[in-house]
Amino acid sequence: MPGQEHPAARGRVAGSFVPGGPQSAGPANEAQGGASSPPSRSLASRTNRPAVPALIAMLAAVAFTLARWQTWANGHISRFILVGRHFAIPSQLPHGMPVAKTYGYDGQFFYRLALNPLNFHHTAYGITMDRPYRYMRIGYPVLTWLVSAGQHFLVPVMLVVINIAAIGALGYLGAMFAVRGGRHALAGLLIPGYFGLLTSLSRDTAEPLAAVCLLAGLLAVRSRRPVLAAALLAYGALTRETVMVAVAAIAIMRVIGMLRRRTTGARPGREDLAWLVPSVAFAAWQVVVKAATGSVPLLADGGRNAGAPFIAPLQAFRHNFAHIHLHQFEQYDLWFLELAILVCFSVAALLCLRATNAPVHERLAFVLYLIEICIVTPSTWNSLDADMRSFIEVYLLAVIILLGTPRRTLGAWLLPELAALTTPALIVITQRRLTGS
Repeated sequence: MPGQEHPAARGRVAGSFVPGGPQSAGPANEAQGGASSPPSRSLASRTNRPAVPALIAMLAAVAFTLARWQTWANGHISRFILVGRHFAIPSQLPHGMPVAKTYGYDGQFFYRLALNPLNFHHTAYGITMDRPYRYMRIGYPVLTWLVSAGQHFLVPVMLVVINIAAIGALGYLGAMFAVRGGRHALAGLLIPGYFGLLTSLSRDTAEPLAAVCLLAGLLAVRSRRPVLAAALLAYGALTRETVMVAVAAIAIMRVIGMLRRRTTGARPGREDLAWLVPSVAFAAWQVVVKAATGSVPLLADGGRNAGAPFIAPLQAFRHNFAHIHLHQFEQYDLWFLELAILVCFSVAALLCLRATNAPVHERLAFVLYLIEICIVTPSTWNSLDADMRSFIEVYLLAVIILLGTPRRTLGAWLLPELAALTTPALIVITQRRLTGS
């Protein structure tokens, strides 16, 4: 259960400054057989480095983007944004911006903010904001604005470029978690292998960048680098507010450690920056948005984004099951496939909570993310076209826990089998994104 750890696991994970986390790290070469092993020129040894899965993930993202750009988008990268006519004033949009004959998608609001992150008007650049919480997720637009040097014609391109780079970074970070868990670096490709990332890449949304900040922040916590962890998690929280769930897990474990006074590491100090700075940054931005718009975005949209526990997933399951098609693979069938994959990873991670080498705050964060997705509103669960991108943190933390579980506990084939399970969903979603919006 969360909060417990097998003594034998402590020496195999990088040190963590969070109470209850591993306290020491084994040598880097221990996971690969020890320093006395002779150098090998096999393919396995040559690919056992974080740069390899990073390159594979980035090349896959580039290939998918180029294919979608040339097929569905007809050579117009601005179509990725999916500006909808319901929220757009065509005459006021930047020149050449296409308008879809639908409500559009979340990317249109990230695009609006990327044109000028400090423009809080309800309508600007021909796009009207639908809800105040859009202003919370400022990290992705700000980075896009910076790399585009404020040039509006570059924004549609940079929105895509940032997500491609983020997916490559997820391959690198996944490899880091895999190697620290004593596994081959290529096992880290499970991290960027989440099917929801294809939708994020297709529609210019913030999940890839937020995931990078979250995972890099957790690695910084493990490595006892509280300042770096604070910066990464704070930026992640301003990119996607759900990063604050992991911040809360870190804070809870720190407070428990302080109350128990078991180790010197449990005393207040620099280590607390990892949760204190993100909390302050998140609260401060809420104040800024409140001053600019007249409402606190987190509170203004709380009723629309959360509901009674377990009601939404049960309602979605019942509704979608009634529409499942047994003779032709359609959206409802894909929804159940995605749900099955998420459930399999989650159940496997829950069964490994006691055996994993992952620090306790990461295990707690996984449980809290599971609770979070069970209280979101039916609109999130019922979406057939989002590919469960909103549930990405559950998947990421589940993979981290599994990568940190010893082979003798996990078995030799569980991870490959789970990876194979994700393949059909990736194939189907890729086909759909190359032919439809």
